[in-house]
Amino acid sequence: MKKFLSNNLLMKIISLFAAVFIWVLVAYNLNPESTKTITVPVQLVNKDQLKAKGMTIVGDDPTVEIEVKARLLDIGKITASDFVVEADMNKLYGEDEEHKRCNLEKRNPVNNANLILSWDPKSVYIDIDTEPLIERKFAIVPISDNVTLAPDFMKGKVTVSPSEITIRGRRSDVSRIYQAVVYISGQDVNEGFTENYIPVLVDEKMNELKLGPGNDLTSIDPLTSTVTATVPVMLSKSLNVLVKPTGTPADGYFLREATSSREKVNVIGPKEDLKSISEIVLDPDISNLSGSKTESISLTRYLISVSENIKLAENESDMITVELNIDKKPKKLYRFDKIEMENKNPLYEYTMQKDAYEIEVEFESDQVDKPQTENIRVSIDVAGMQIGDERTFSPVIELPEGCTLLRKDDVTILVSEKTTPYIPPIPETEAPTAPPIIETEAPTPELPPETEPETTEPVIETEPETEPQTSEIPVETEPSTEDYSTEEATAEETELPVDE
Repeated sequence: MKKFLSNNLLMKIISLFAAVFIWVLVAYNLNPESTKTITVPVQLVNKDQLKAKGMTIVGDDPTVEIEVKARLLDIGKITASDFVVEADMNKLYGEDEEHKRCNLEKRNPVNNANLILSWDPKSVYIDIDTEPLIERKFAIVPISDNVTLAPDFMKGKVTVSPSEITIRGRRSDVSRIYQAVVYISGQDVNEGFTENYIPVLVDEKMNELKLGPGNDLTSIDPLTSTVTATVPVMLSKSLNVLVKPTGTPADGYFLREATSSREKVNVIGPKEDLKSISEIVLDPDISNLSGSKTESISLTRYLISVSENIKLAENESDMITVELNIDKKPKKLYRFDKIEMENKNPLYEYTMQKDAYEIEVEFESDQVDKPQTENIRVSIDVAGMQIGDERTFSPVIELPEGCTLLRKDDVTILVSEKTTPYIPPIPETEAPTAPPIIETEAPTPELPPETEPETTEPVIETEPETEPQTSEIPVETEPSTEDYSTEEATAEETELPVDE
């Protein structure tokens, strides 16, 4: 026994085991309860049904604090993953549409259930912020600023298919989107090309918006669908834009001016097709218009009529604005003191019953020169009238081109005997003119050859007989009794105000 006790190593081992056994025995019997607070994520159930109602949850996933009771030696083993706390999104309540509450429901612990004496959430409900889900369509805008072209070439209208995209998400997220774009690039391009791109959502400053959890738009999933962009590239040409309206304005109105918002338009197309076109003639209809009008016209319609291969250049808008300026036709009132009378008897006096005769004239436009009275002929035929006759005539009016007679009055003529004797006019005669004198050189006489003189009998010179000279005396003729007298018409002009 003494020898056994003298073995120190063995005694030490026995003492250690005894101490551990006694400590475990005491700790097990005396292990007190301990309390611990743990933050546990709340599991939201039926979230899909909330989306079906057009709502979504705003903010991070909610959490709740729970109080856990366990033995002191066990409580360190317990974690948040051991607990399940749920909130049913079908059981939201509250009058505020975007601020709701939901009661919490605890489930059996997942792990370490034998170590947990009890546990309860510190709150029986949680606050849930919701926001309506909205859906909006955005046009997909192609941006081809990074496409450089070969000389003499130009881009046409870049098209994308599909041309729009539908975005669904929280109202606050969707409202941040300005448009959807695709960025197209290319170097020294001399022919058209087609490529696929994924659209990018941008804000008003054209900054890209990142999609998905943890990014700019958390409620919108990243885009994966592609769109096809077609970039036409052809030879370019500048065309003049002319406006030639068709039809006639309403009665009393005229087209003062027709102008377009652009004088030239750039187009692209094959070389052979571009040869056949130098201008675009717009033909808006002005039939029965009684006022000015602004009309938007599609240029593509006119280009297709020339060739289906000719397209507008990229920087050209399809719609062009035409201003049609319609005004009232100007009018003028003419007054004549006398009018022209045909087939008058020179022995009679013809008198108008009124002091003046009036007509009203309308002009096709204010560009037409308004004629003077001497350019307007007002006449009547008084043949057959006798002294004492009084007759009403509808005068014949002859106007220059561009004028229209709006109104004329009847005129009453009274015939009486002339109080002054009639003196026929003396016709003028022209003095006779002498025939022109033509100067000519006299011929040089030829000298006879020299001969010996011959003896001849003397010749007795006698004066030649001359015929008596006579001169023509002009015979006066009686003046013609034909009537050459006419009365020149005098008149006054009066501008008529144009009705506004």
